[in-house]
Parts: sequence; structure tokens; C-alpha cells
Amino acid sequence: MHPVATSSNLSQNNASRFHSNPDILGEICEYLSPNDDLELEPEDSLIASRQNLAWLALTCRAFLEPALDRLWRSLDTLYPLFKILPAFVRTDGTHVLRGSITPEEWERFDWYARRVKKFCYTRDPDNLDIAMHVYFRIAQLRSTPLLSALRHLYCPDISQTDFLISGVCLFLSPSLQTLEFYKITSVEDKLTGTFLHTLWNDGAQLETVGFRGTGLSPGTLDLILNFRTLRQLELTGMGPAIELDWLKRLGEMPKLRDLALDFTNSRIESIEEDLGYRNLKSLMITASLAFTRSFIPHISTSGLEVIVAASSSDTQAERVAFIRDVIERWGTTLRDFSLVHINSESAEEIHMVTIAPLIPLKQLTGFRLEGYSIDLTDDNLRIFGSAWPNLTKLLLPYVAGSDRVRPTIESLKILAALCPDLKHLRLPLDTTELPPFIPPPTPYIPPLPVPEPPAMVIDDDAEGAPPPLQPLSIVRKRQPHGLQKLTIATSDDTWESKDQLHLARFIDYLFPRLQYVSPFEGHDLDRWTHIHDIVQAFQTVRRETLIHQRTQYGS
Repeated sequence: MHPVATSSNLSQNNASRFHSNPDILGEICEYLSPNDDLELEPEDSLIASRQNLAWLALTCRAFLEPALDRLWRSLDTLYPLFKILPAFVRTDGTHVLRGSITPEEWERFDWYARRVKKFCYTRDPDNLDIAMHVYFRIAQLRSTPLLSALRHLYCPDISQTDFLISGVCLFLSPSLQTLEFYKITSVEDKLTGTFLHTLWNDGAQLETVGFRGTGLSPGTLDLILNFRTLRQLELTGMGPAIELDWLKRLGEMPKLRDLALDFTNSRIESIEEDLGYRNLKSLMITASLAFTRSFIPHISTSGLEVIVAASSSDTQAERVAFIRDVIERWGTTLRDFSLVHINSESAEEIHMVTIAPLIPLKQLTGFRLEGYSIDLTDDNLRIFGSAWPNLTKLLLPYVAGSDRVRPTIESLKILAALCPDLKHLRLPLDTTELPPFIPPPTPYIPPLPVPEPPAMVIDDDAEGAPPPLQPLSIVRKRQPHGLQKLTIATSDDTWESKDQLHLARFIDYLFPRLQYVSPFEGHDLDRWTHIHDIVQAFQTVRRETLIHQRTQYGS
């Protein structure tokens, strides 16, 4: 005889299924997690996210592991881990390591340390005075990797002062997959080489390497080629160390998909030999446009999706020819196109007719034009939006002063309507004449009934048979636009206080989920910070009103 299912039993069964489902638990924890890129996460938001995850871990056993995994997933200091060790104490305002560490204490340390997947290695904040000998002593006491499951090591400034550079070796682990060292100088060349060689010797399967700065030697670059699992490589400022033979051997890497190379001050004048790169999907070249044009014919990939050409030297004829070459070669596969002029002393003139050949590429999801002077109208933006409805990124160049033609507030309406997936927009917006904001009325549109098909049988094969009737589409409420970042690439417009309010209201109405309003490279920073604050205030009021309505009416 089967037991009768009671509501209590059903409730217990549902709770059991919930707590035993790792996907559900993971989604909840992920929702509460901070951004893995800690530099982008506001401090108050980071503190709140970590506190919520800590509380969640203490809620019940089911949440313990997934919440702790996300709480410890990304760190930018070893201080929280050091605090686990009883020997890590503070004396006279400075943290030091005194005494021995037992196997049980290391076991507890590792129980947390194994959860760290990304580490940002930089100097400790001023309020954390940790004696340098602590790092040396930890390295001496450990015979295994400090962070045994580390996947991503990021060092934003490896040459900064008052910083233990050699401490980066604490993070050597065969689990590493991504390595990023920025602001490198020739002083760090040998250290970088030793780091790469040790990883290779320990069996690490590096997939991503990013080096920015100057001074790496050809010998250090050679060590990158040991990692046959490499998928992404960025070398910025290393032009003098790039040699043609190395470039050809890099082209043989079987899994390389994403490549960004800076040929500034390179001894290679042009490319005249086939290089390989048959599986490349994304390519960024920093060099003269003439050099980039010589590079393109000698790579064998047939499926390039992203191309970025950054140049300090180019002419109108070279730009036209470059765009033509790219379209002829990858017109059916290209998804993201960027043309950047990096000479800060002067902006090259570019015209719509130059970029017009890109208009037929309906599949574009990203377009970036930077460092050029161009006249842009609202109609030009309508052309972009109509041609590229799937855009997620549209970055247009900075235009200063009122002597250039720039898109008006109407262009924001155009792009909001034509590009529903847009996430980042940079626009040289003309704000000299702002109309007052008048919200359009929202008419009541009742749902349309779905008609019943006629009660008759139609022979679809019969000659002259009418097409089958299709049900009318139900009118649905349009989803709010998901734009996250709006960058204003203009300056020198004069405003009144009421204009700021009108502009913020326009922006908030069109893009209610906007996270950032900011100026390009800090132009008119105070003014646009004020606009950002007003937009955030509108969002806060709207959010609080919705919460109040749901609380009051239970909807």
C-alpha cells in the first residue's frame, strides 16, 4: 500500500530537489557575485556582493560550496588568505609572519585557496601594511603552488614602484590558462622569460597571453611558442623584438584564434611571404596602413570575423584600398570592423564615402572609427542603424567644437529604434539645441484576438489554391532598450542647467537600463558626470516606485 502524498511531503520533496540542483544554486550565487574584473566593480558594490555571498554560504549546507566558490573566485590581494594562518599577526601596525605553520593550518588555507581562479597582482593598498618578508617566507614554506586552481593571472603594472616584482612567482601554477603582464620594461624581461619557461616546464596549458609595455627580447617571445594550446595573443609595444621567422612560426600555432600585434619600430618593413594563421578569427595590427595591407594577403584564414587596423600613418587612398581588400577577402564572415588613427597631434579627415562599402555587410555587430575627423548627420546614423540592425557596439570618433556637423538628440531615438541589441554607443552628440523633453503618450492597445481558421479543407496542391491564413500577431509591450554604456565624444558645447535635466531625461527615457554616461577621454568630465548622476537618480526613483507598488498592491 502506497503512502498518501501530503502537502508536507510534497513541500519537502520540492525543497530537496531545489537544494540538490547545482544549476539553480549556481544561478542564485552568480546573481549575487561581483564582476570578476575587480577594477571595474565599484568598491561599495564589491563589498555588498561579497557580504551577500558570505551570508548565503552560512544559510544552509547546500549553499556553502557554490557561495564560497564565487566569494573567493577573484582576488586582488593575498591578505584574506594570509589571515587564515595563525602565524600571520600584526605588530606595531605592520603584518608579519611569526612562527611555524602546521599541516592542519595549511589544509585549512588550501580549502579556501583552491577556490581562487583569477588573481590581480598589484601592490597592496596603503591601509594594508604587509612586510615584504611575509611573501619570501610563504614561498620558502610552500612546496606546492599557493593557488592550486588559479586560471588567470593579471598584473596591471609589473614595473610599479614600491612593489615586490619577484613576488609574481608565488602564482606559478600548472593550472594557469591566462597570463597578462602590463607596463613591462626591459627590467622585467628576464623575469617574464623565467615565468614562461617555468610554466611550460611544469606542464601549464596557456591559452591566452597578453604583454604590454616595452623591452621584451626575442628570446622571451620565443618562449611563447612553446604553448601549442595558445588561442589568444596580444603583444603591444614589442615591435623591435618581433622577427619574421618568429612571425611565421607563430602562424603555425594550431589553435590560435585571436591575434593583436604592434609593429611600431619593427625592423620588418613589409610582408612578402606566406605566414599561415589558417584558423584566425580576430586580427589587430598596429602599424602603418601600408604595412597592414601587405600583411593581409599573406595570412591563410578564410573566416576572419574581427579586424582592427590602428595606424599613425595613412592616406585617403590607403584607407579606401584597405576597406576594399578586407571586404573582398572576408565580406561574408566579417562581424566587427575598426579603423583607428593613433596620431594624437592631428586627426585625419575621413568621409562617409570612404566607409560606404561596409554598409552592405548586414551581419556587422561592431563598428569603431577613432582618431578621424568626420561630419555626421542624423541621416548618417539612420543609414548605420538600418544597415546594421544587429549592432552591439557603435563607436564613432571624437569631434570638438561647433564647426563640425554632428548628430543631434534625434540620433539617439533613431539608434534606440533600429539597433535593439546595442550595448555600447560612442557618439559626437550635438547638444547646442536641446528641445524640452515631452514624454509621448502611451496608448492603450488591447490584445488582438487570434482568428479561428476557416472550417474548410484546402488542397494545398490544387492549382490556384489560396495561401493558408496566418494568425494575427499579438501586440506585446516593447522591451526596454538594453544599452549599458553611452560615451559622449564631443566638447565645448554651452548649456544651461535646464538643458542638463532635459538631456538626462531623454537619455533615461530611451535607455532605462543604462549603467554609465561618460565623456570620451575626460572631455567636459564634470558636466557629463552630472548627467550620469541625474540619470542614476531617475533610475533609483523608478526602482523605488516599482518596489513600493509591488509591496502595496502585491503585484
